[in-house]
Amino acid sequence: MPPLRLAAIGLLLVLVTINLGSFTLSLDLLGWLMVVGGMHQLAEVNKWFGWARNLAVVALVLELVLMISPFAIINVLASPLNRLAVLAFVFCLCTALLQQLGRSDRGYAVTLQVLRVLIPLVTVAAAVFAAIEAPAGLPMGWLYPVQLIGTAVLAGVMWLLGARYSFTR
Repeated sequence: MPPLRLAAIGLLLVLVTINLGSFTLSLDLLGWLMVVGGMHQLAEVNKWFGWARNLAVVALVLELVLMISPFAIINVLASPLNRLAVLAFVFCLCTALLQQLGRSDRGYAVTLQVLRVLIPLVTVAAAVFAAIEAPAGLPMGWLYPVQLIGTAVLAGVMWLLGARYSFTR
């Protein structure tokens, strides 16, 4: 499987959480492992892919810490660090893909430019409004769906580009 497609599937798995009564099944670890595997194969192509791989490793480790940590204080620290790592990952991945696009890929370029700004901006806005009270009348329910849709679109772009480009030097 092309490395970009492997990473795209992993990114989609990170979004999956299955609630089974009192038990919650999260596919984050498997998803981040797949993202790391795909980015590792691309790390030599572009320095931004290397940064994306490193940030995916950080996200993987922090997800593991969040799963097994018995101390609440560690979770309080690991959760925002994980979000920051994921935001930086999205930025680095979009930047790497933008640098690899050809001139005929204008639609992909515009989509990646929007996603590179939109996903981190919406995530930061959601985090800020979770910490402080949002102004009255400001609808906050749209932030999470926008983040999910943006991530799914990014995975779709990765899937499509994975078939078009071999990403070799």
